Amino acid sequence: MNFHDFADRPLLAGVSRERLPTNTTANRHAVHRWFNFIAGFAPEFVQGCCDRIGRRDAHLLDPFAGCGTALIGALQHGLNAVGYEPHPVFLRIARAKLPNPSWGRVNEIERVILSGLSRPTSLVTLPEAPRAFLAKLFDRTAIESLLGARDALVDQGLAEDDLAFLILSRTLDLSSRSQTDGIYKAPTSEKVARAPERSCRDIAELVRVDVGAWTPPPRNGRIFPHSSESMPELESGSIDVIVTSPPYLNNFDFAEMTRMHLYFWGIANSWGEISRQVRSRLLVNTTTALAGHKDKQVAYREQVPVSVRARLDGLVSELRGKRAEKAGKKEYDFLVYPYFAQMTGVLRECFRVSRRNSETHIMVADAALYGIHISAPQLLAEIMESLGFENVSCSIVRQRGHRWILDKRDGSPLGLGEYYIHARK
Repeated sequence: MNFHDFADRPLLAGVSRERLPTNTTANRHAVHRWFNFIAGFAPEFVQGCCDRIGRRDAHLLDPFAGCGTALIGALQHGLNAVGYEPHPVFLRIARAKLPNPSWGRVNEIERVILSGLSRPTSLVTLPEAPRAFLAKLFDRTAIESLLGARDALVDQGLAEDDLAFLILSRTLDLSSRSQTDGIYKAPTSEKVARAPERSCRDIAELVRVDVGAWTPPPRNGRIFPHSSESMPELESGSIDVIVTSPPYLNNFDFAEMTRMHLYFWGIANSWGEISRQVRSRLLVNTTTALAGHKDKQVAYREQVPVSVRARLDGLVSELRGKRAEKAGKKEYDFLVYPYFAQMTGVLRECFRVSRRNSETHIMVADAALYGIHISAPQLLAEIMESLGFENVSCSIVRQRGHRWILDKRDGSPLGLGEYYIHARK
């Protein structure tokens, strides 16, 4: 099935094809709208995938769960849902959106946060790196009030409550004076900061409204806090549909994009800790995540199917030659084997846990490293075929990358795009 056949279905009417591989429509949907990043796909895309499943007791899997878009969409459609997410910020946001006892504590969480906002915690109590970074993103009065709210959650035993984490994290976003440039907080790009008290009240009210209107039948929603390269919690042949969007090669650094939250919550207190405690747990997709992987290239090469190995060898050789010519010396040649080896591991597990006749729906993009085109979607589709998936198709969804065309950056002569991979078992 190509993407145009999928997107032309009546269920998706009113949503442009260009918006389906983004999360820009999430603010239209209950629960999804509590907190989201643009990376991922639209709730409408998930609904389109779920609508193809006839069994109402079916199970959906998202091996890259992110903020829980696929999981929530499945539950709203009456399916069971399971996901994997090793990123500590995304994990907690996704867990908060799954129906849980915290949904009944919204008033208490709001009261504690508002009380803490009135009792500021000095910025100087933070380690040097978080203090310097957060000072660029907030007025001092605002960030010290927010730190007071964080400490109030600790004092009241709510620091481990995922909904409290979500509400205060979203309040943090709205209270920053720095615009989000694409997906990263850009300290030099300003926006109007909202008062923390107003932001907290608005988010809490949004949660109350959506919780009160939650009507789907009770289903099981689970998310596991580790990489989906191994899914020991799932039985073979137990999954009816897979809906996912893996990290794009050399696109977003998912540790950097959450640096504000990692520093605010004390999950990491330096750039080095971000790498050791967050990047090391994620699939390797950027040069910032190469620590500990550069000396495993031979092993990673052996983990990819033989059918794509020669092409990857050629790309690595070409990238190595380009790196020798470039002033920046970006180590793109070290990205190729680990990315495709780890993705092979995830896809192998996806095949194992899928039922016969189940469908897999993937949104992913290609890349241009030093101007060398990496056909990641087509390579992943071929890897899926080598693992046993059938009727594998790969079709363009939209062109992308025009925002990144700069004189100093080499683009691909083919342009870049986002692609839809569909397969059956």
